[in-house]
Amino acid sequence: MAKQPTKAHPPIDRVVLARLTGHLGDAKTVARCCTDVASLECLLLGDMLREEMQVDLDLEYLDHQSGLNSTIVAGLGSGYTLSSVSLRNWCHHFIVGVKNNLPIAMIAQLLGDPAPQSGEGESRTLSSIENDVAALLLARVVSVLRCGLKVPGDYEPVVSDPFPAGHYAQHAVDVEDDFVAAVRLQANLGELESEIVILIPQSVLLKTTITRPTPQLSDGRTNQDEQLSDRVLRSQVDLCARIKLTPLKLSSIARLRPGVTIPFEDIGEVSVDMDANGRTMYRCEFGRSGDSYSVKVKSNANPDGNTLKQILNI
Repeated sequence: MAKQPTKAHPPIDRVVLARLTGHLGDAKTVARCCTDVASLECLLLGDMLREEMQVDLDLEYLDHQSGLNSTIVAGLGSGYTLSSVSLRNWCHHFIVGVKNNLPIAMIAQLLGDPAPQSGEGESRTLSSIENDVAALLLARVVSVLRCGLKVPGDYEPVVSDPFPAGHYAQHAVDVEDDFVAAVRLQANLGELESEIVILIPQSVLLKTTITRPTPQLSDGRTNQDEQLSDRVLRSQVDLCARIKLTPLKLSSIARLRPGVTIPFEDIGEVSVDMDANGRTMYRCEFGRSGDSYSVKVKSNANPDGNTLKQILNI
């Protein structure tokens, strides 16, 4: 009798395999684990931000999602900023993120604006300064989570520099696309509604017990935790000086050639407008300082005098 060919077995369903190997939990267990993480963040994060960053942020648990890491990150869209995190002896890769309108509003409040009065606020790619704020915020989200974990060796988390959510694939080339649980926290700053997200592999979360310590604010600051205002004030800004020239007719401008000179419009004392980030900030006087040409500040061009807000386009 002829030997019957061996039939190839169909590959096992990915969801079934994940459940069998502990990489995907049942809905009730995942919901309980996410609630524990959210409760810890709501308990400690608001006080920490109020004490260390002078931000009065109200937090509440919004909901959670379960699914593949890549799918959930893609669902966040371009309006989020993320950081990758690793904590030795607990999880080699998880993600924390924030909706961009929150760091933008935090910078504005630092510079003296009242609490935001609109629900959505501004959501765009973050500037360098706003990215610094996002880094500080996400580092504190991670610090709160670390407070609730009992990890052998007392290791501290390693948090990456923030990056746009749309660039996640570039930062996760060697990371397995595993099933995660995404804890979503609603973060309210005045009337502004924003969101903080924490994505943890379910293979890790299902084996984790979150403890809720008594709220304690840090007694000191590390070099990494510099005052937010210092970060703003130490940021470099390009300056530009503009001098008005004698007006010319269009026909004369069309005939300009190398070597043609155009006099300043002012006679005697030459006025100069100084721009920072494209905004006119000061009225100046043109002159010399030694061998170099220079400008001397004479008055503030901004009526309300809020120079920092003008420079940052807030």
